[in-house]
Amino acid sequence: MDKQQVIEAYRRGLITLQECGQILGAEKTQLDDLLRADHLRRSLSSKPVFIADHY
Repeated sequence: MDKQQVIEAYRRGLITLQECGQILGAEKTQLDDLLRADHLRRSLSSKPVFIADHY
C-alpha cells in the first residue's frame, strides 16, 4: 500500500494512528514527522506561487 494512501486513510479516520504506524512500519516520532511533512507538502501544493519579474 502506498504511504500517501495510508496517511490519507488515517486523516479520514478509517484507521487509527497505531494502525497507520503498523502498516508503515514506523514509530510514533517517525509518524509525527511523516504527517507533518505530508501536511506541509499539501499546503504548499494547494497554494500556487506566481513570481513576476519587474525588469
